[in-house]
Amino acid sequence: MIIVRILGGLGNQMFQYAFAKSLQQKGFEVQIDISKFKTYKLHGGYHLDTYNIDLETANSFDTFLALIKLKKNVKEKSLLFDENMLKLSGNEFVKGYFQTEKYFSTIRGILLQQFTIKTELSDSTKKYSKAIHQHKNSCSLHIRRGDYITDKKANSVHGTCDLNYYASAIKLINEKFENTHFFVFSDDIIWTKENLQLENATYIDHKTIPHEDMFLMSLCKHNITANSSFSWWGAWLNQHKNKTVIAPKKWFVSQENEVASKNWIQL
Repeated sequence: MIIVRILGGLGNQMFQYAFAKSLQQKGFEVQIDISKFKTYKLHGGYHLDTYNIDLETANSFDTFLALIKLKKNVKEKSLLFDENMLKLSGNEFVKGYFQTEKYFSTIRGILLQQFTIKTELSDSTKKYSKAIHQHKNSCSLHIRRGDYITDKKANSVHGTCDLNYYASAIKLINEKFENTHFFVFSDDIIWTKENLQLENATYIDHKTIPHEDMFLMSLCKHNITANSSFSWWGAWLNQHKNKTVIAPKKWFVSQENEVASKNWIQL
C-alpha cells in the first residue's frame, strides 16, 4: 500500500491527488492521507471532498506506521519531475507537491472526470458562469496576493507577479483575439480593482468558494495565471481546444521547476 500525504491549499491538494491517482493507474494500491487537516487550517482546509474523487482515505493506524517509520517514508527531492517517484516498491508513505503535469498527463481524461464538483453551485457562481458563456472570447485573470504578501516566508519562496506581467499578458491576449472580456479573480479583489483597472472586465466579487472559482476559471476560453497552483488548475481544467494560457516565467523566486505546461506561453 502506498499512502500519499495531502496538504496545502486546494491547488496543492489537487497536484498531490493527481500524482496518487497516477500511481493507482499504474497498478499500485494507493490511499491518501488527510490527517494533517486536523490541525492545518490555512486556505480553508481540506477541499477534495467537494469533487468526485475515488481514492480511499488511509486510516489512522497506517499513518501511525509511517509516523514511527515502520513504513518507508519517501519525500520528493525537488520541484523537477522525478521518474523514480512513479517507480516505487508499493509500500511507502509519500510526501511532496508534484507540481508538474509530467506525473499525470497520461490520465488527463480521468482527472477531468474526477475534478468535477458534486454539489450544487452557489447562486453567484451560476450568475458568473452565465456571464462567461455570453462572451465569445473570455479570459480569466488571477492575481494572487494574500500570504504571498503578508507572510515573509511565503514571499521569499514565491514572490508575486507584478502589474507589468499582467499588462503584457493582457496585451498579448488582446492582440490574438478580438473583443476579449476578462474575468478577474483575486484573494484581494479590492486591491485588484484599484490597481488593475480594465474596462472590458468583470471582477469576481463574491464570497469565495475555492472550487467554484476554479471552475469559473476553467469555463473561460483563455487564461492568465498567477504563480499559483490555484489558477494553474483553473487553466489545466480548461477544455477549450484552442485555448491560450499565459503563465509567469518565474514561478518561484529561486527554485528550479517545471510547473508551467508545455503548450503555455510564459512571460
